[in-house]
Amino acid sequence: MSLASSLTSSHLASPSAPWLPLKASIANTTVPHCGRNQKIAIDNVKVFDGWNLLPPSTVIIDGTVIGDDASHVTARIDGQGGVLLPGFIDSHAHPRNNTDLEALTSYGVTTAFQMACFTKDQCSALEGQKGLVDLRRGTSPAAAPGSRHGDLIEKSASDPSLLVQGETDVSRWIEEQLAWEPDFFKLIVETPGLSQGTLNALVSQAHNHSRKVVCHAADAQSHAESMESGTDQTHHTPLDKPITQDLAQQVFARGQVVVPTLTVMKAFTNNGKPRQYSFEAARESVRLYHEAHVPIMVGTDANHEIASTVDFGISVHDELALLAESGMSNVEVLRSATIVPARHWGLHDRGSIKPGTRADLVLVEGDPINNIKDTRNIKRVWVAGTEHTKS
Repeated sequence: MSLASSLTSSHLASPSAPWLPLKASIANTTVPHCGRNQKIAIDNVKVFDGWNLLPPSTVIIDGTVIGDDASHVTARIDGQGGVLLPGFIDSHAHPRNNTDLEALTSYGVTTAFQMACFTKDQCSALEGQKGLVDLRRGTSPAAAPGSRHGDLIEKSASDPSLLVQGETDVSRWIEEQLAWEPDFFKLIVETPGLSQGTLNALVSQAHNHSRKVVCHAADAQSHAESMESGTDQTHHTPLDKPITQDLAQQVFARGQVVVPTLTVMKAFTNNGKPRQYSFEAARESVRLYHEAHVPIMVGTDANHEIASTVDFGISVHDELALLAESGMSNVEVLRSATIVPARHWGLHDRGSIKPGTRADLVLVEGDPINNIKDTRNIKRVWVAGTEHTKS
């Protein structure tokens, strides 16, 4: 069965670790890198198309996209019954160099969102590299002077203009950040921090410029303030106490999204004082959001800059496992790293496997539908049709 024929079925109506080296292939096939004029057939693979696992079929890589015509292929790969997944999307990461990008890509992350830029050049230098993760950059995090994050930003960037001085300073800050051409805005919600009025104004003006807004919120009160602001996404999960069932229902009604980053929250509890942080509170919040049908997306907060470090790439697989432990089914977990973030970020060219979408693909051995840890058994990765090999 070909992918083109299988996609006509009714299922479409449904809604720190050692480096893992990539094997040359499952069937020892030597395949050149995919270019615009090359067409490669991946045979005998079970396709998780973003919604469900399909029977064994053939997927065509036609240049940078998934094709629907198997004629004139230049090479074939025998997937030996492996599972072909859409490339993973990490909705919260802090890569700083090509080593970080290589790690992300090697573990199947083909799109990642850079959550802190302090100059335009800092992040744009990492973008657009063939065969490496597609990086989308945010603004400098909006924080208040004298707040914890405000002090960190001043120390890191030595630029007071990056801080938001209050509600009357919102327009100035928004316009200066827009000059960097960010893909989205990031705000910091904390106590002490930006007032509710300032948060609301920042979200409103960002939306006026057709940008999505992400709010950092790592405690229960900040989650409530983040949701009240009208933000599109709230990142992190409370470590002080769980959210309320009422808040979860409000979040669903507003159409907002949550990125729990359980991996870094667990790292904080491992490094912090037991009475200060509770990972069980974070996990309970995820359970309540999931129970209320709030969309949940994978994000790791991968970084090598703070005490609670999270390794790039492998942490996505850790996050998948933690979400499964919090009550999500394995299929829901896979969607949280593929089709769900693609839709909520507005990336309609990826997150699924169907003709015309980007050839962002991860070939794994095993059955991640029954064992989510099988996503770690990576055999090959393609980014926009280019196969990634460890440099």
